[in-house]
Amino acid sequence: MKLIQTISIDQLKPGMFIVGMDQPWYRTPFLLHKRLIRDTKDIDLLRQHGIRELKIDPSQGLDVEPVPTEDAPTPSPEQGTTATPQSKHPVQPASLQAAAPPGPSAAMTARQPLTPGRENNPPGPSNPRAQAAAAQETYREATSAMERMFEELEAGVVPRPDTVRMVVSNVLARVLDNTVSMLCLLSLRQMKQFDRTLASHALDICTLSLIVAHDNGVADGDLEALGAGALLHDIGYVRLPRNLYRKSHDLTDQETAVMQQHPELGLAILREAKEDRETVLRIVGEHHERSDGGGHPHKLKGDSLSILAQYVGLIDIYDGMVSRRGGRPGMLPHDAVRQLFRLGDTGQYAKGMIQSMIGSLGVYPIGSLVLMNTGEQAVVVGINHTQRLKPVIKVITETGGGSYLTPMLIDLSVQGTGTSERTITKVLDPLQERVNVAMFLNDVDNEATW
Repeated sequence: MKLIQTISIDQLKPGMFIVGMDQPWYRTPFLLHKRLIRDTKDIDLLRQHGIRELKIDPSQGLDVEPVPTEDAPTPSPEQGTTATPQSKHPVQPASLQAAAPPGPSAAMTARQPLTPGRENNPPGPSNPRAQAAAAQETYREATSAMERMFEELEAGVVPRPDTVRMVVSNVLARVLDNTVSMLCLLSLRQMKQFDRTLASHALDICTLSLIVAHDNGVADGDLEALGAGALLHDIGYVRLPRNLYRKSHDLTDQETAVMQQHPELGLAILREAKEDRETVLRIVGEHHERSDGGGHPHKLKGDSLSILAQYVGLIDIYDGMVSRRGGRPGMLPHDAVRQLFRLGDTGQYAKGMIQSMIGSLGVYPIGSLVLMNTGEQAVVVGINHTQRLKPVIKVITETGGGSYLTPMLIDLSVQGTGTSERTITKVLDPLQERVNVAMFLNDVDNEATW
């Protein structure tokens, strides 16, 4: 087994797995310092943030290229096609080839599973409509399992590890198979659910946490524990009066103090269940803490905070903004993204963490209704991670306001030459425009592609 190596930023190559940097995490653009370097853009970001020295683990990625000696023979063409340092496409181990970054036009392409140990999971369907159906079936089964678990919790039964493991594994398999289908499903749930249960909320936070974590290179070994922590983050609420959690109007100071006990109550439940994974315990205990020390229950701040707990807490805030609750309509996803930026400006969360999350959600999250420069209306149905202002859209109305018989599916990052370029000019409110956005998120395979 090869040992951890310290290298300079100039030696860093795509395909290497970094496990440490010479800067604290909150000064870098990445959520964790254990991640696969997927392309040169990752390296450029590190340079921009002042990273000069890193630690890599050759057992999880590429090793440092050996320095050639003067006596080393020059390989002839007949000796093979192994890439040299000058090659544009260096040969990578098979386990890393699937992690090659998608191009801008690959936003709607199913992801290949990257996580070792999940080879027994059946490959997901390639048809978008079938992918949507598979995502819905996974959610139905997971919701049923979680509802049973929360009912047992209210009856005093500790959570079953096999239930949590099964739900996280199934959701993660779908996230790895096709992120867009899961994001579409989350958007649909946020639109349709008027008052979610604890189990439903927990499942949504788990799913979104896994999506953002996977997109941002969180190591595979951390994904399972992250999913479990996100799934159980609000478990302490079962030890509080149910009417408090479901209360639709503002809480009194006394009620707020009671509600803020749920992280500690959740930890007590997990200790009863013999849960000993530090990642899970810290997510449950710290997901309401803030970088500036203004959170609860212990007002932790800065480096003393668990990064993944902060991460789940931020996703919890976003989900609360865009979801209906107690008769209150959800915020437009684009407006919620703008609110996230403000959290970074006020110091409640590290700006790098917020930027990473928005990189996964998009500046125009899936389900957004937008107005184009052509006067057409469109629904965002996919994300371009490299060009955030150019998502994949379905154009649903003509310039004059009439509806297209067949919506046009367009990737704004790869529009053909010779046509006027479409750009987004503003975000619209579906309620005011009387547009049923949900009907355009069910599948993406029955539209004309331009």
